[in-house]
Amino acid sequence: MSGDGLADFILEAAGWSQLNALEPRCRAALAAAAERAGDVRTGAAAVLFADDETVQELNERFRGKDRATNVLSFPAPEAEPYPGDIVLAYETCKAEAEQRGIALIDHAAHLVVHGFLHLNGYDHQEEEDAQVMERLESEALSAVGIADPYAD
Repeated sequence: MSGDGLADFILEAAGWSQLNALEPRCRAALAAAAERAGDVRTGAAAVLFADDETVQELNERFRGKDRATNVLSFPAPEAEPYPGDIVLAYETCKAEAEQRGIALIDHAAHLVVHGFLHLNGYDHQEEEDAQVMERLESEALSAVGIADPYAD
């Protein structure tokens, strides 16, 4: 499955636009995730590369948590012709990448895949589900040359 049609990318926060090849990197990771996940929802997910302030507002409004987080995913109702929306917070993602010593573009690709899997019914609340989701993430990222984010 190609990356075409899996996502529409919107760069809202200026920091994201400084990353060369952000969209192609994320598209490749999404294509690898979709191939491994199998039955994914049709249509293109909306991926918003935002700032911490935007994500904090969304997190409080929809989840009751008044803080920024790295990624939020909002699955669309089943009747909608697309899987839903994914939003990444620039400052939080940048700080996490620096703390882990990884490239921000790779961390962003991981979080887009993570959000995409949530839009397609995957979750990590239970240990068994978390193992399945993390395996899919790791395999998809490995397919595009990104190190396993869950390796010790």
